[in-house]
Amino acid sequence: LVFVSLPSSETVKEVVLGDGGLSSKLSKGSLIVDMTTGDPNMTRKIAKTLLQMKIEFIDAPVSGGPRGAQEGNIAIMVGGSLEQYNRISPILRKISTNVLYSGELGSGHAIKAGNNLLNLICRLATFEVVSLLVKDGVDPETAVNTIQKSSGRNYATEITLPDNILSGKMNQGFTTSLMYKDSNVALNLASLHDLEMPLGTLASALLSEIGNDFGWQADLSTIALSYEAGTGAWIRPKDRSK
Repeated sequence: LVFVSLPSSETVKEVVLGDGGLSSKLSKGSLIVDMTTGDPNMTRKIAKTLLQMKIEFIDAPVSGGPRGAQEGNIAIMVGGSLEQYNRISPILRKISTNVLYSGELGSGHAIKAGNNLLNLICRLATFEVVSLLVKDGVDPETAVNTIQKSSGRNYATEITLPDNILSGKMNQGFTTSLMYKDSNVALNLASLHDLEMPLGTLASALLSEIGNDFGWQADLSTIALSYEAGTGAWIRPKDRSK
């Protein structure tokens, strides 16, 4: 049993199938669990190749951020056969209480990519609205706390803004480049199905501008800097802004 969690499916392919890779070291009947935020189609191709070697491959990406990991309730989305899920879930539950069966191989990666695209859309929309409210004279913490108790609540109002922006930490532990990669996995999947994704496409384009302006390896919290620069609405604590 081997777990891998790497930046992309391309990296997984190289590590697993490349020269001297995992596939050349593992015995028949081995199981590789890919916890990468990966491309579902690449996942299926890797699994098909490994199947010829009698090696199993399933996807099990995670979502919930550092807090979810620390608290042991991060979502683990398992894609594979039900038999594989039943076999691996007791082990995954040692990591988290939220182990979810997503469906056949690649389903976990598909849901994770869709989840991160939705996260990005909600995140940008939340910063846009909070900036508006601050410009109109509302205290940013009051705005976020009130929205969190209202119908507009989302991950950004629950965790991103309180924990990373309003606190002044500016350290979510996730880079702009990774979020951009994840959102485009979802958009590429939509393209394969001839689906238009106007909100997702716009969100990805806006994130691209932020990456170009503030650096692709910068923490995703720099979205706050972009909105502050663009609107003049100060969201971070002024005494911790430097």
